[in-house]
Amino acid sequence: MTGGQDRTIGPDELEQLAVGARVLAAGTEESAYQVALDWAAAELTEHGPVRLLAADRVDPAGLCVAVTLAGASAALAESLPTGLEPVRAVRAVERVTGRTAEAVAPLNTAAENALIALATAARCGLPLVDGDGCGRVLPLLEQTLFTLAGVKAAPLAVATPGGDVITVESARSSVEEVVRPLVMAAGGWAVVAGYPMDGAALASSLVPGTVSRAIEVGSLEGPARYAAWRPRRLCRGRIAALEPSPGPYGPRGAAVPVPLPSRPTSVLVDEDAGLRRRFRLEAHNEVLLVLADGAVVAAAPDHILLVTGTDGRVLDVERAVPGLAVEVVVIEAAAAWHTPAGRVLAGAIGALP
Repeated sequence: MTGGQDRTIGPDELEQLAVGARVLAAGTEESAYQVALDWAAAELTEHGPVRLLAADRVDPAGLCVAVTLAGASAALAESLPTGLEPVRAVRAVERVTGRTAEAVAPLNTAAENALIALATAARCGLPLVDGDGCGRVLPLLEQTLFTLAGVKAAPLAVATPGGDVITVESARSSVEEVVRPLVMAAGGWAVVAGYPMDGAALASSLVPGTVSRAIEVGSLEGPARYAAWRPRRLCRGRIAALEPSPGPYGPRGAAVPVPLPSRPTSVLVDEDAGLRRRFRLEAHNEVLLVLADGAVVAAAPDHILLVTGTDGRVLDVERAVPGLAVEVVVIEAAAAWHTPAGRVLAGAIGALP
């Protein structure tokens, strides 16, 4: 959505957003997802619909703040939110910058993150920008298109369900190694508000229209939900085996020496028609590399998905089991991720020095 009239997100749109935000989200914890959905619904009920603002309609000189869930999504269901976490995080950034936020943007629009961004906008009484800082999902706070555009993640604020608010002012290019221990010490999850920037910088760096797209595809069923991303199917087949991967394939980048939450895994898929090739998917948090009979056919930063053949859901690699019918599909990442700097930041195979 660019130009034209803005729209609002109320209860009906929330239900569609919740469905659409799960389309590309592998590894979604059902309990955490439901908590985030209930949270967003409660905020809309109390504070009313949220204005969804096209990126090119944001005040070029106004302060915008990106928000995200940090930590393990499963922890969200174990340590429930008070609802104050987002506003505390945003207000802390305002105090540090000496400016008042005029809009909120999702860091990414996958599953809980889209819903928490909406809850933040509702609680803070701010519009939600129709776009996000990734266009896909990457695990580290600094792995964003904002970083590629020269916008620093810090100053940022970490707000925990226990009532703690920690502000981080850092000159580092990597903030993940600072924030992750704080989040783990606080119970495993927190809301992070950061990347304070003017509206002009936001509009020139984010992937536009991702929120409205999620709302639109949320009303569709089955494979039609993927059509908006123009996916490329690599194969259809069955999972033959799972093996420990020799890795390291983690998307950590040369300057991000922090542990990531899953172990490298290889998923072997036997094609059930055509050339009947054997596909090897190398994964660490997500699928990062695909080989067909040993030849590379897809790699990060493009988004590589295992989709179940029965109901068309994105399959978390950690839930893959031998014998399951799947499709392997690729969704092309935003063009900025395919620049040399973008490939390094995303940890693309072959891009690191």
